[in-house]
Amino acid sequence: MRAATARMQPRTRGGLCTALAALIAGVVLMLSGCASLEAGAAGDTSDYTQLRTGQPEDPNDGRVLDSLPASVRDTYAGFWHATRVGPNPYAEWTPPPSPWKFCYSSSYQGNSWRQEGVVVAKDIVDQLTGRGLATGGLLVTDANNSASLQATQITALVQKGCNVVFVMQPPTVGVCKAFDTARQAGVLVVVMQTGTDCTSAIQSDFGAYDAGRTSADWLIAKVGRTNGPIVMCDGIPGVAAAEARQRGASDAFEKAGLTVDHITGEWTTSTIKSQMLSYLSTHQGAVAGVWDGGVCAVPVTQAFQQVGRTVPPVTGFEGSCSWLASWKQTGHDSFGFAGGAGQGVNEAFRVALRMLSGQKPKYNTLLYPLAQITGANVDQFYRSGMSLNSACNAQPLNDESVPNSYYDALFTGGGEPAPFDAHLNALPVQ
Repeated sequence: MRAATARMQPRTRGGLCTALAALIAGVVLMLSGCASLEAGAAGDTSDYTQLRTGQPEDPNDGRVLDSLPASVRDTYAGFWHATRVGPNPYAEWTPPPSPWKFCYSSSYQGNSWRQEGVVVAKDIVDQLTGRGLATGGLLVTDANNSASLQATQITALVQKGCNVVFVMQPPTVGVCKAFDTARQAGVLVVVMQTGTDCTSAIQSDFGAYDAGRTSADWLIAKVGRTNGPIVMCDGIPGVAAAEARQRGASDAFEKAGLTVDHITGEWTTSTIKSQMLSYLSTHQGAVAGVWDGGVCAVPVTQAFQQVGRTVPPVTGFEGSCSWLASWKQTGHDSFGFAGGAGQGVNEAFRVALRMLSGQKPKYNTLLYPLAQITGANVDQFYRSGMSLNSACNAQPLNDESVPNSYYDALFTGGGEPAPFDAHLNALPVQ
């Protein structure tokens, strides 16, 4: 992977085009002049930063990052690896009166992580229906990893009268025209759990770069100065969500002066174990630690055990129940996040309901930090019945990744959003 030079120190406000006063007025610096992120022309893509996966920060990225509210700036670090940031494309949108029709477009529903997201979405819609705020239940489509089919399905959902379409992990490109059509028809599109090159939707996602960097920082503190390499277990090459978290970790390891090797597990446990076994067969020396880019922790641990090697510190990432079970069985300390699909759907609904109440997001992309799972709180996330075969994910405590007040810096105006109970901790252990 290419080296990056993203800045790691906390940022300070101001200094660019006398930007502090302009920021309060909703204006940020773009390129060599001053352009508005909060109130630009929604259809003008020049107002948005570029999606530059794997690239170092450029001056425009830095200016935009510096202009963000201080309370969210760390979470947006490295945003250009996964998404674009610019003005709210729904700045002129008038929310329809309730009851609302909610719809759900999934790029793929073939695993338990995806299925969890639909379960949570249906439950929230049922609650809103019971209070007269939603109608018709949740209409769900599955594109089976076809960008063209998902685009067609989104257009069909608009034609069926959906007021809000939640889109789970669409491809980075290939669906932008469908998003354009939906926005022009007055339909709110909220993209969940992935970056996008499209600028006609609202994005709700966690800060992937920041999460990758944070988990790497834990591993660095754990292993200290060592002669052995860190092995990074990477996800699917070219996927923005994978590349962003990997870049955050790589930057942290580079700053610490640690040697890094890579295996590519493609977020598939059988591939991860095979790749780790292959690596161990050709690297007989000590391994300082393994960084998990997604679902790596358990198969990596099993690979070390299978060949009789000492298991080094291994991070987790998305907080799978199988990882928590392995943690409890081995007694090896670890670090990860509560990053299941359910929490992602929960945060996306919080964003949509703010907008339906008349609140305006300041930007098109709304990123939040994930709840951390550490040795100090793992017992609050682990539940009896979790095993190495569990397909569930740990859920954030109190059913939310961030307190509701986190979003106050990202929205203006409007009324109180409709409340709901996420019920994340009621999800079954599978």
